[in-house]
Amino acid sequence: MRVSFGATVAGALAFFLVLFYQKEPGLSIKRNDFTGPSSLVKEVVFVSDGVLNKRWFMNWLGPLRGCRLNELDLEKIHHNLVAEDQVLSARLTRKFPDTLEIMIKEREPLLVLRMKKGKDGFTDWLVSSDGYLFEGTGYSRNRLKVIPSLKIDPSLIRKNPRTSPVLSLEGIPNVAPLLELARRDYPELYRQWSIVSYTRPFDSDPGASVTVHSKRVGEIRFSPRNYSAQLKRLQYLLGENRLARSNYISSIDLSHGRSVFASL
Repeated sequence: MRVSFGATVAGALAFFLVLFYQKEPGLSIKRNDFTGPSSLVKEVVFVSDGVLNKRWFMNWLGPLRGCRLNELDLEKIHHNLVAEDQVLSARLTRKFPDTLEIMIKEREPLLVLRMKKGKDGFTDWLVSSDGYLFEGTGYSRNRLKVIPSLKIDPSLIRKNPRTSPVLSLEGIPNVAPLLELARRDYPELYRQWSIVSYTRPFDSDPGASVTVHSKRVGEIRFSPRNYSAQLKRLQYLLGENRLARSNYISSIDLSHGRSVFASL
């Protein structure tokens, strides 16, 4: 939409176009298009809440030499950008006369899943809290080392019907709150966690569980609900005199309500 102003308006006018979209069903692209004087693109401002940086974006986008700001197809750039598995949402803004601004939100890796690739190879996939699997770009080895591994039945891996062939995992949205709570409120416990597995976390029967293998505790079994209470009991139990003196504990079962079972 072109907007014109009378000659009596004083001062410099700022013009911009914003595209915003989030990868959720039912959301549409928001447009505000005010066109004005345009120059060659001289500056690109890139902001992310994750590990992706301006260098990644410029390599992804390609050369902008000779491109005018108002000639950029932001809708196409935006569409391709949010198609990246690691990108959760994106916001693109023209700031006339010569600046392109990009702000993105990334999926944060919660777990690492190693999957076979060919006869002898493998690929490490990152698992986000919503169950998406993505290969991940920009993560250092040290960053990935502190993320627990996921051990799961391959039959639980699904192709997402909306974004095929993007892979997703059933059950992760019910497991994620345990990991997020432990990482935020019990960092000393969380740093010890190495492998996570789960069985029917959406169910309420006694067989439904989340199991964590830890450096200090061989196996910690959680019920897939009320994680806050279970983590409080776990912290208390590990501080109890008898267990506090043990360098290694075989198992702790927190999945039976107030009854906790520990084996040295």
